Amino acid sequence: MRESDYISNTSISYRKDYGQFFTPSIVASIMAKWLIENKPKKILDPAFGLGVFYKEINKINLQYQWHLTAYEIDENILSYLDDISNKKNLNILNQDYLDSDINYYDAIICNPPYLRFQKFINRHNVLPKIEQQIGKKLVGYSNIASIFLIKALQQLNNNGRLAFILPFEFFNTGYGKEIKKTLIEQHLLKQIIIFDNEKDIFPDATTTICILLCENNQLKQDIKITKIKTTQEIKDISNISNYYHHKLTNSQLPHNQKWTPIILSLVSPQKIPEGFCKLSEYGTFKRGIATGANDFFALNKSKIEQLQISDKNVCLCITKSNLIKEAIFTDNELELLIKQDKNIYCLDVKKSNDKTVINYLKLGEEKGYNQRYLTKSRNPWYKLEKREPAPILFGVFNRGRLKVIRNFTTAINFTCYHGFYPNILGHNLIDKLFIYLISDLGQEIIKMNKRSYGNNLDKFEPRDLNNSYCPNMEQFNSIQQQEIREIIKVATIDEKKAILMSNQLIKNIINR
Repeated sequence: MRESDYISNTSISYRKDYGQFFTPSIVASIMAKWLIENKPKKILDPAFGLGVFYKEINKINLQYQWHLTAYEIDENILSYLDDISNKKNLNILNQDYLDSDINYYDAIICNPPYLRFQKFINRHNVLPKIEQQIGKKLVGYSNIASIFLIKALQQLNNNGRLAFILPFEFFNTGYGKEIKKTLIEQHLLKQIIIFDNEKDIFPDATTTICILLCENNQLKQDIKITKIKTTQEIKDISNISNYYHHKLTNSQLPHNQKWTPIILSLVSPQKIPEGFCKLSEYGTFKRGIATGANDFFALNKSKIEQLQISDKNVCLCITKSNLIKEAIFTDNELELLIKQDKNIYCLDVKKSNDKTVINYLKLGEEKGYNQRYLTKSRNPWYKLEKREPAPILFGVFNRGRLKVIRNFTTAINFTCYHGFYPNILGHNLIDKLFIYLISDLGQEIIKMNKRSYGNNLDKFEPRDLNNSYCPNMEQFNSIQQQEIREIIKVATIDEKKAILMSNQLIKNIINR
């Protein structure tokens, strides 16, 4: 197995196309040791790669006859397997596992490809076959790794074991509900292993990951939760089944709820303070406007003047996240962006018979903007959904601190931000909500609903934010408006100081 040779001779883009990242041998070792405790004879690896799991099982020197069947779609990677390709107890099939027939195994071990389902070219042919095999509809799945897991669970013999590496985000996704339902109702899930610093342990990973350990023994057992912080910690583990920090009953992991907050509440020092309520009680976060062609709809002042487009057919709009640098966004900052000729406008056609607009739309059609995925589904293709300016903006992608903006302008926003739209209860709490969201406590509680993509990149969907927790009405009402005004005033010139002031204010209302 020549991993270093393969990595040095294969471009990152090629590996990304196949969704490849490699399992460190110390991780593969604890998975392999757990897998073979029941002495399985027929073992499956659906995504063989460079064969690290086979190698680790071989190291254990099993005193019985066993055989591993492997699938690997990438012919190039197989050329690096000259050290193990001729083994008698190994059969490597150079084909797509998802397109294979159903066979049954005593043990399955896998690090599946991390590939967006939309990039899976053969999906339209493969999906119907898998749906027929497993008897379920696969709608809305966004990552091939989850499809690998669904199929593998169907191929597990009675008392068989399965060890799978998966993106941690699947615990929070809509498509994960059916998987979680299967894991819980059939009592398959036995242990979840999460990693505190996956970049140290999985340097190639592009997402935050976890390991699922499952067993098809029909026994209703508590689910063990393990958190691993360092590679040395892994080396010291002799038996992963005995190494855990918490236990949850099946009922404590409802399949129709996000599991990340539940799991992180066990292993994280941060707890939700007493009395806190769902943020959705005060309003709703909504995604920004999805144009389907930002490079066509986003405009700057000079281009508007060049095209002679009327002010009636454009509106002020935050088209990129990095246009806003500070936590307070006012008309002064907006005017500065306009003077800098930034793309701070959006085409908003109200008078389609305007000659200048007709010419610009015709230019867009010549360049094929009207045939893109979103635009071709609209009638007319250039008609955007309506949005009011949101008083609070929240960055979709974040590293470290979450980007929260108090928007005092009339600018709407593209999908780089989610916008908060208050209801009757929340209308008078906008500034207090903002103060909470920039506080350290608010940020940590909101992060409990994040979707992690590795390398400290966190993503939030509107429902992730809406289901987050914040102070209740009584707690918010204990804050004086003068205190809020002072913090917002400070935030315009010194954001760090404003955060410290917010921390103290939120701490005070919790203590009250």
